[in-house]
Amino acid sequence: MDAKEDEVKPLLADLLPQADGMILLTDYDPPAGDGSVLAFVSITPSSAFYEADIGGVPSCVALEYMAQAMALATGFYRRAKGLPPKIGFLLGSRRLAVSIPHFRNGETYGVRAACIYNDESFGSFDCTISDSAGAEVASGTLTAFQPEGDVDSETLEEYR
Repeated sequence: MDAKEDEVKPLLADLLPQADGMILLTDYDPPAGDGSVLAFVSITPSSAFYEADIGGVPSCVALEYMAQAMALATGFYRRAKGLPPKIGFLLGSRRLAVSIPHFRNGETYGVRAACIYNDESFGSFDCTISDSAGAEVASGTLTAFQPEGDVDSETLEEYR
């Protein structure tokens, strides 16, 4: 057995800065080492933002799914350097496209985030969301900012 087989897969809560109730991703594959990650979100009636009248989660939540996949990639990067996850601020998106009206109950979607730029403070990621059949249902390029120093709930007020 090699060292990789012995490693325990970190919990999403150990890689993302979001509070437990706001972690929308449900699983992930180990990163490939190319700066990209593949995360998953399974839609159930207990999913955050679930709306019974549409039988799923509104498609506008795609932006948050992508942002959390981007944060997951950053979380792995920081973990490799011995650092904890850090709060980041989504600055915006380019070419955001969503081709479905909602994320359907019972479906698991793959959320890929691939780093195209990172300078320790700013990062840009190409993101896609695909359904279980592999069809792309959303895409966009997201940009985020991580301020220098430790940012937590107490110091966050300085950035509002």
